[in-house]
Amino acid sequence: MNIKNIQNIAKVYGEQTKTAKISKNQGAGSSQRPDEVILSSQAQELSQIVRTIKGLPDVRDDKVQDLSERIASGEYKVNAKELAERIIAYSKNERLY
Repeated sequence: MNIKNIQNIAKVYGEQTKTAKISKNQGAGSSQRPDEVILSSQAQELSQIVRTIKGLPDVRDDKVQDLSERIASGEYKVNAKELAERIIAYSKNERLY
């Protein structure tokens, strides 16, 4: 197999490589500004709300204590009809409260 003008092909390839390096270096110059993120006031407010919620305890000890006392004393009664309605509503993705 005979390839004519192999030197010209090598020269063109070398020029393309040099051009790509130069354009890449020019793109990374100091004229570019660093990336910046600016949050809207609504996003900042939402972020504050999320931080507040994350700071809340997972278990509300006051509620647990109250329910424990009511169960122990026999005062806590479950309304079976209301419980059934909520289970059905939940299964239908509805909200009753």
